Amino acid sequence: MTPPHHTPVATHANAAGRWRMPPEWHPHAACWMAWPSHTVMSGARRHEVVGELVRMAHAIAHFEPLHVAVAPHHLDEARRLLPASATLHPMPVDDHWMRDTGPTFVLDDAGALHALRWNFNGWGQKIRPMPDADPKLAKRVALALDVATTSMPLVAEGGSWHVDGEGTLIVTQTSVLNPNRNPGLTRREAEDVFRHWLGVTHVVWLPGSRLDTITDGHVDGIASFVRPGVLLATGTDGHDEWAREARENLRALRLARDARGRHFDIGLLPCIDFDALPAAVADDPDFAPEYVNFYLPNGGVVMASFGDPAADAQARDIVQQAFPDRRIAQVPLRGIARRGGGIHCCTQQQPAPISP
Repeated sequence: MTPPHHTPVATHANAAGRWRMPPEWHPHAACWMAWPSHTVMSGARRHEVVGELVRMAHAIAHFEPLHVAVAPHHLDEARRLLPASATLHPMPVDDHWMRDTGPTFVLDDAGALHALRWNFNGWGQKIRPMPDADPKLAKRVALALDVATTSMPLVAEGGSWHVDGEGTLIVTQTSVLNPNRNPGLTRREAEDVFRHWLGVTHVVWLPGSRLDTITDGHVDGIASFVRPGVLLATGTDGHDEWAREARENLRALRLARDARGRHFDIGLLPCIDFDALPAAVADDPDFAPEYVNFYLPNGGVVMASFGDPAADAQARDIVQQAFPDRRIAQVPLRGIARRGGGIHCCTQQQPAPISP
């Protein structure tokens, strides 16, 4: 697709726009997921991924309402496997990465819901041929909810940033400023879009990743907010190129300040011991065992385990300490991680509206 024209929509003098993206701990009306089609994978790989999505869905449904976009020819399968409480929405779907293909929900000044569409182009046109359904999924989800929707003036994915609800947004350069998405886009132009449509006042840019050949380094594999001023981040153990990039991102976070002028308090999550995993998993170049890629349903944390008992337990303990008032649900995740993503990548929160 042709990238959108980069037209700044707000000025730095007018820092916040009409819209605001709530932080992920804002109360949710629901969680959205997507059911993968046979068109993107099949056989044993799809069976493994579907099984993990089902366990993820059941974990989330304990905390909040669940909505799932399902291609019509997969409705029977989805009904049989998903929680009975889940609401299924028949619509064309390709893959299960709802964070990136679905809408970003924001609230307007009156507290009403609005859906933003980020012109998904297959993470920089890496999918050839480009599937038909996923670029249109955000609009279809908005139509299913009967909420207004706006197409953004740039290409991005929802996993590229996090917000803290107090004006701070953290984003990676290698995804949003990548020529494969937004040729010629400047930092200021991107920040203008974020300020206007997400209601932020301060943008922290991380280097991201040039080793990640799928997303080009989304922030939800690097760090996640616990609350304003406090982050959990991916560990930096090791001496390979991945560890070097992790240290570069951590250095940028430690040097940064948030919208209120605070340095971040950063807790580190463990790295797994690849020797504890089967070779087929450990040697997969797309395997992304990122504990930080968790989802925050109402009253809970849904996070991954990867099959390294020591690291899985340590990660759970760290997350529980960070969120003492939330219940932790840990979901085994290998098939999805071998596709380069995690639980946050498969989910999209729908914030509860705020009464005026």
